[in-house]
Amino acid sequence: MSDPVLRTEALTFAFGRHRVLSSVDLVVPRGKVYGFLGRNGAGKTTTLQLLLGILVPKSGKLHFAGRSVGRTTPAMKQRIGYVSQSQHFYDWMTVNRIGGFVAGFYPSWDAAAYQKLLQRLSLDPKQKVGTLSGGTKMKLAMALALATNPELLILDEPTAGVDPIARREILDLLRHVCDEDGRTVLFSTHHIGEVAEIGDVVGVLHDGELVYQGPVADFVGFAREKTGATLKDGDLERAFLAMVQR
Repeated sequence: MSDPVLRTEALTFAFGRHRVLSSVDLVVPRGKVYGFLGRNGAGKTTTLQLLLGILVPKSGKLHFAGRSVGRTTPAMKQRIGYVSQSQHFYDWMTVNRIGGFVAGFYPSWDAAAYQKLLQRLSLDPKQKVGTLSGGTKMKLAMALALATNPELLILDEPTAGVDPIARREILDLLRHVCDEDGRTVLFSTHHIGEVAEIGDVVGVLHDGELVYQGPVADFVGFAREKTGATLKDGDLERAFLAMVQR
C-alpha cells in the first residue's frame, strides 16, 4: 500500500494501567476508502481520537502527508475532516447558518460545494438543526466536513442508528468523494457488509491489536490461512468472526 496519506508507527495507548491499543501500525493509502473494522470496544474510536489529537498516545508516531509527529498538530487538523458518531450542534441554527459558522474556522471552506452537498443529501438549507432526525444530522455533519476540502475524511461509525435510506446515501457519498474527488476516506464500523460494499482496504482491530490490514479482496484468504476455518470466497462476515473469536 504505497503513498499513504496517513500512517501510524507502533501507536500505543492506555487508560491508567489498562492498555487499549498495542503497537498499532495503521497505513491509509491515498485516494482509497479504508474500512476500520472491529467489534464494539475493540479500540476503534480511541484510535481515531489519537489520529485527531483528541487523545495523546502513550508511545508511537504519526505520519501525515509525509510529516512525522508525536501528536496531530493544529495545522494537520485543518487538512482532516472529522465526523463523530454523536452530533452536537446549536439547535437554533438553520442548516445554512451552521455552514456559515463552521466556515469561519476553515480558510479552505467551499461555500458552493456545501450547497451542492446539501442538495445531494436532500438537506433543506432553511430547516433548523434542532428539528433534524439523527440520520439527517449525520448527513449534515458529512456536508460540513467535506465543505472544508479535507485531504483526509475520518468518520466514526457514520451509519450507526440511521435508517436504510440515509445509510445508502452516506455510503454512496463516501464512495463518490473517493472516486470523483480523489479524497481519502477512513471510516470505522462493526458492520462487515459496509466494508464489503465500498471499501478498498480493511483494517481489523481486535482487543487493541491490528490483526489484519490489506485489500478487502484478500481478507477471506488471510483469515482462512490464519485460523484454519472453512471459508468460502467472498464470505467476509464469517472471515471476520473467525478472526475475532479465536
